[in-house]
Amino acid sequence: MLGRTGLRVTELGVGSEAVSDISVLERALDSGLNFFDTARSYQSGNAEQALGAALRGKRDKVVLCTRSYAHNPQQIAADLDASLKALGTDHVDVWYLGQRDDPTKVTPEMLEVQRAAQKAGKTRFRGLSSHRIGRLADLVIEQKIDVVQIPYSFAIGSRRDPYKMDSADLDTSLNRLKSAGVGVVAMKVMAGGYLRGRAGAHVAAIRWALRDDRIQTTSVRMSDVDQLLENLGAMSAGGYSDGDAALLAASLSEISSVLCRMCGACEGQCPQGVPASDVVRSVMYAEGYGVYEMGRAAFERTAGRLACAHCEACTVDCPNGVNVRERMARAAQLFS
Repeated sequence: MLGRTGLRVTELGVGSEAVSDISVLERALDSGLNFFDTARSYQSGNAEQALGAALRGKRDKVVLCTRSYAHNPQQIAADLDASLKALGTDHVDVWYLGQRDDPTKVTPEMLEVQRAAQKAGKTRFRGLSSHRIGRLADLVIEQKIDVVQIPYSFAIGSRRDPYKMDSADLDTSLNRLKSAGVGVVAMKVMAGGYLRGRAGAHVAAIRWALRDDRIQTTSVRMSDVDQLLENLGAMSAGGYSDGDAALLAASLSEISSVLCRMCGACEGQCPQGVPASDVVRSVMYAEGYGVYEMGRAAFERTAGRLACAHCEACTVDCPNGVNVRERMARAAQLFS
């Protein structure tokens, strides 16, 4: 049950940002998965088109979610109308304001657009996705947001003091959200895609996230049939095991220098104002997920004029061991 919404969802959900093969989506539906997650901007709208085609005649069998990354209320509203047209439906079940990491950037006008859409029947429930839920939890609860989508993986939660954000850690936020009846969807459960090719670690990462009863479902990449079948393996009997834990511990030691935990500790460190974590994340999309265009788009949204590859010394320090200077230089190499 997804929070207080009354929506019953499969624990494994389909993230469609990199899916261009409709048969993958159709097979996911035939396999019993019912939670499908997308966004207006994924593949310049083509992801919604593909998902709409796959769900034709089966809309009532799924919980359908999309989002707008726009920051102008008029554009947010226009994005929803475009999403509904592309998806071939008159409503979605959850409509997110996407990537809201600063509560001051979630304006009353944006929230009113969501409420108006809900009142008009264009969305059943209001959602918000964030990489900094510790900063947004108060707003989510006060504004009675129904569903949140947040990063949640073994790489975040495995530390002794996990995901510290402005004195509010992830555990505290999750407990508060559960008490308030807010549905929680986990994204980035595969630690930025860096588990690709690591036998068994992929499945272990999904099992790690699903063992937490504060997480109701996930949005997991399903770019091809092989990946879909591997993801489905996480649903097999037995659940999270000691063997899974050993696999993830070994994987974490190998990817720590490139994986941004999105903890926010580096914010404000760069004297040039470069948003380090956003840039590191853009490289993750390209190299971890293997979706170059998604990485480039993220880079251009946040730091398209990055020139720090030429800095003599990078002053940004990551407490989790990410080689920030190397990642910045890699971003410049990939996208500039």
